[in-house]
Amino acid sequence: MPQPDFDTLILGQGLAGSALAWHLIQAGQRVGMIDDGHRTSSSRVAAGLINPLAGMRFNRRPELDDWLAGAARWYRSLAAVCDQDVYHPLPMLRLFRSHEQQRFHRRRREDPATRDLLDERFPAEACPDAVRAPHGGFIQHRTGYVDMPLLLGRLRRWLDERAALIEANADPGRLTMGPGYIEIGGARAARLVFCEGARMQANPWFSHLPLAPDKGEILDLHSDDWSPRHIINGAYWLLPLPGGRIRLGATHDHQDLELTISAGARDELLAGLRQMAPTAQIGITGQQVGIRPGTRDRYPLLGRHPDQARLWVCNGFGARGALTIPWYTGCLARHLTDGSPLPAEADIRRFA
Repeated sequence: MPQPDFDTLILGQGLAGSALAWHLIQAGQRVGMIDDGHRTSSSRVAAGLINPLAGMRFNRRPELDDWLAGAARWYRSLAAVCDQDVYHPLPMLRLFRSHEQQRFHRRRREDPATRDLLDERFPAEACPDAVRAPHGGFIQHRTGYVDMPLLLGRLRRWLDERAALIEANADPGRLTMGPGYIEIGGARAARLVFCEGARMQANPWFSHLPLAPDKGEILDLHSDDWSPRHIINGAYWLLPLPGGRIRLGATHDHQDLELTISAGARDELLAGLRQMAPTAQIGITGQQVGIRPGTRDRYPLLGRHPDQARLWVCNGFGARGALTIPWYTGCLARHLTDGSPLPAEADIRRFA
């Protein structure tokens, strides 16, 4: 009987696939990464924001401490592979969008579990970074961003150096299962993990899972006279980068899921920018689009197919991917190698 080339094949080298491959290789697994060159990956255009208190109510998920610890460990361990840090801590300037949000902020300040994540609120006239904030705001901590293009590019090279990269456009509907192996893209393994992002909707094995894809567009900007010292988060977010570069995002569209940029999204983002920084002199240098693979309950999708034991899924991370992927892919890697239980909130058996 022919032996599999790999212990695990992973389809999709976005952030989730890359992190899972890393964890499995560190555990001694033979891993093959099948990827089509990022042509449809949302990770390649993502801003990589780390935001522990997301949403209008600044919610803190019960798993947050695990997410933060997992992200810190993994991004720190990548510094040697990437020849530099890929995670950049940067405080976040949160702008209240209504007086109601001030009440949510007060609740978080009164909660010992979140008090260290946010400062006292400031009034409109005291807003830093020359930003307009009619309702005031606050500074949030343990925030930052991940340099996604650098991270994914260096990990692609790292995988290639280990003969683990298979450049192919593999069709999930055209795989072969035999005794002791599964074959796709010309490679064989004991198992296959789908990390395809929003393309999972067309995957015949896991299309039944409740993915909620969300199209997002981002503007690349440049300014010679305005350099904020914080990530700015109001109705939209703004990420200052070295050299006067700025990223502005992001739109949300659950209806139009075509990977095409739109003038409407550009105008929407620029209108939001004028509300935040009406006097800043800014030029547009680019516009990018991606499809976030979100879920209805905002937790990821991890686990084995109910009928095909060699097929697995690792998907559904949505806008929180940079924060949550390091932790959950580590959990899945341990589950695959030593049988450790999957986190219940992410296990796809919750939909059984």
